[in-house]
Amino acid sequence: MSELGLIVVWPNYLHCADDVVGELKDDFEIISSYDIKWNRNILYQNFYRFYGDRLSTKSIKEKTSRGSEFKLIVFKDSNPKYAFRATARGIEKVNINFFDLKKMFRRKFNTRFGIHGSNHENETGRDLSLLLGINTEDFKKQNYEKWSGKVHRVERDITGSSGWDSLEQFFYFINAVEPYLVLRNFSELDKKIEEIDDIDFLVNNRHKFALFSNAVKMSKGTERANYSILVDKQKLHIDLRYIGDNYFDQFWQQDCMNKKVLHDKGFYILDEENQYFSLLYHALIHKKIMPEKYKKYFKLSNEELRNRLYEFMHKKGYLMVEPNDITLNFNKENGGDIKFSRPRRLRKKKGFNGFIKKTLYKLNNIIHFRRGPD
Repeated sequence: MSELGLIVVWPNYLHCADDVVGELKDDFEIISSYDIKWNRNILYQNFYRFYGDRLSTKSIKEKTSRGSEFKLIVFKDSNPKYAFRATARGIEKVNINFFDLKKMFRRKFNTRFGIHGSNHENETGRDLSLLLGINTEDFKKQNYEKWSGKVHRVERDITGSSGWDSLEQFFYFINAVEPYLVLRNFSELDKKIEEIDDIDFLVNNRHKFALFSNAVKMSKGTERANYSILVDKQKLHIDLRYIGDNYFDQFWQQDCMNKKVLHDKGFYILDEENQYFSLLYHALIHKKIMPEKYKKYFKLSNEELRNRLYEFMHKKGYLMVEPNDITLNFNKENGGDIKFSRPRRLRKKKGFNGFIKKTLYKLNNIIHFRRGPD
C-alpha cells in the first residue's frame, strides 16, 4: 500500500528547491507543491508549534534568516519499507525511504536544520494538519489526480494560531497531531462553549499538546494542570494530565491510552472499563467527600465502591499514588496512609512556623535550581 510523505524546504534553502523536486521525481510521485508564507511577527511561535518544542536559536537562524516563505512538497511512495532508526526523538520505526531521503538532502545541501521531512505517513498527517489544516485521509480525497506542476501559493500560519472556530475543528486537528483522550464528562461537549466548565484530558506529552493546541498556562505552578484554549473567540478551560504525573498509576494511564476509543462525535475517550474505574478512583481518591452527582451515578455505598476499586486495582497491579500536582487532593481514608512528598506536607502547615518552613523550602529550591547538578 502506498504512503504519503512530505519535504519542507525552509526559507534559507529555497535555492535548493528545484534540486529537491528533481530528486523526488526520480524515485517518487509528486502529488502537490505549495509555497507557504508565515507571518514574520509570530515566526518563532509557528516554528515552536510546528515542531512541538522550543528550538535553539541556531536551528531557527539556519532555517529562516532570509524570510518567512518556504516550500512544501507532498509525494507518494508506492513501495514503503519500514525499519528501526535512531531519530531526534529516540529509536523509532520509520519508512526508511522517507528517512534516508531526508538524510540525503541534508548531506547534499550541507545543513542540519534547513530541510524537514516526515519519517512515516502518521507524521505526514501531523505536518499536513499543522501546515494546511487537513489530515491525510481528506488530503488524498482532494489530490487524486496526477500533479500538473502547479504550485499553490498559501498565506497562513500554523493551524489554530488565532484560536479555533469550533470544538469540532479543534478535535479534527488534534486527532491527527498528538495522542490524547478525554477523561470524563464528554457528554457536556455538546453544550455551548460558555456552558462547558472545563475539559479534562490525558495526554502523552503535556508540553507538546499545549503547543500544538495553542493552549495558555493559567497558573504558575509547574505541576498545575490548568490551561485554556480559544474556541469561537471564547476562553475554554482545559486540564492537561499526562502519563507519569501520578494523577493515577502511570501503568494504568498507559493502559487507558492504549485502549482509547473514538467517540461518535469525533474525539477519543476511555474504553468502558477504564471509564468506570478511573471515574471511581477520581471520586474516592481526588475528592474529600464524594459529590452527589457521583453518588447518583455509582448507586452503591462507599464501602462497596472502595472494595470494587481495590479489587480492580489489585487485579491489574495498579498502585495508589500521590499526584505531582500538590493542589490536587489525595483522600487517605480511601487511598491508604501513603507517605506524602515534602511540598504536600508543607502545604498543610499553618501559622508562622508553616510560613517560615515554606519560605525556606522555596529558597532552597531556587538556589539548587540556579546552581544546577554537581
